[in-house]
Amino acid sequence: MRQLPNRGRPTSPRLPRAFRVFWFGETVSLFGTATTATLLSLLAATQLDAGPGWMGFLAAASWSPWLILGLPAGALVDRWPPRTTMIVSDLIAATAAAAVPVLWLTDMLSLPALVTVAFVIGSCAVVFRAALPRLVTRVVDPEQLGTANSMLYATESASTVVGPGLAGLIAQAVSAAVGMLLDAVSYLVSAACLARTRLAARTPDHAVAVPEESLPRRIRAGVNVVAHDRYLRYFAGLAAVQNFGLTGLLSLQVLFLVDELAAPQAVTGLVLATGGVGGVIGGLLGPHVARRLGTARGPIALQLTSCGCLLVLLAGPGAGVAWMAAGLLLCEFAIVADNVIRTTWRLTYVPDHLQARVSTTIQMLAFAAMPASGLVSGWLGQQLGVRTALAIMLGVYVAGALTMPFGPFRGLRDLPAPPRPERLLEEAAAAAR
Repeated sequence: MRQLPNRGRPTSPRLPRAFRVFWFGETVSLFGTATTATLLSLLAATQLDAGPGWMGFLAAASWSPWLILGLPAGALVDRWPPRTTMIVSDLIAATAAAAVPVLWLTDMLSLPALVTVAFVIGSCAVVFRAALPRLVTRVVDPEQLGTANSMLYATESASTVVGPGLAGLIAQAVSAAVGMLLDAVSYLVSAACLARTRLAARTPDHAVAVPEESLPRRIRAGVNVVAHDRYLRYFAGLAAVQNFGLTGLLSLQVLFLVDELAAPQAVTGLVLATGGVGGVIGGLLGPHVARRLGTARGPIALQLTSCGCLLVLLAGPGAGVAWMAAGLLLCEFAIVADNVIRTTWRLTYVPDHLQARVSTTIQMLAFAAMPASGLVSGWLGQQLGVRTALAIMLGVYVAGALTMPFGPFRGLRDLPAPPRPERLLEEAAAAAR
């Protein structure tokens, strides 16, 4: 199997200062963003008397931009300088977050305004995440991508553990509306760090010159690259199937803990936090798994490990909740470690001019499964009971995981090296005609 060329560039195990500056800003932003959903929900429920319908609208406003804007955003961002794109996204998100306390202080805050803010911040996240892969390839060497992605995923997982609790403390201390100012500041810190991030005076090894194309043609090219490449197609389909199953778990886990297991609120919080802890561990260990087992065998082993989510079904009242904690820990550890390996591979496999389009296409498929899963898991819970519904949704996830040993990379130790950059470009252009 071909190895990725180094082209004589010396590499250091220490990540360059440019990445460390960016990572600091991203860390602050992630912890700020992790508080946003909770702060907006608290604000809607406590200050504006929102019912279940409005709470649903508020939640949908955060992820719906992936469905609405994902494909065009990917096509556009592939043409824009990644650092500038991310800075503008941060500044718009900061403005939207800062609008909440201003509207609250002037007695103009309303539920439609909160939904609008959530949609704007969610839209900025789509654009920011679309540009992120191309920025990372410009601040670290190819041999350091695994370590860089490990730090990013571990930080994201840590923010999901700390964020909701931090939001509660902020809301209690200064009110949820004023707490949104901290989120606005976190976006400004991210923008400032990006402005100070010095990009390497080079382009990635697999970057090629591409002709000017219309937006619809660029969108079709990105979709067709995923559809026609057997590795990308498999991973995109797997993400959709498994996200469907996992969203069912996320939708029902609190109800399962409270109603079925009679867990106190403190225990509920601790059990749910174990998933985030597993994610932090997975983010840190992902590169080690890849080096020891290979970038193909490692994800297979991790996917099989993630089937430990079935331990959730063994949970019972009292000490039996430990089974659920163990299942969440194993599952999140394996998922995040797998994501580190696959994201690192995709950054070297997909040509630079298609990075955002491929990323947003895969993410859009994964996010599209969420609303359907929420409806299905809720209906199953009503008709068959929460434990049975969880068993079905986790069964969907495990069914996807069990296809890994039979995937297109079976028998390989490592995922394939990138094809000629021109090949994917030619195939995408031909498919878009």
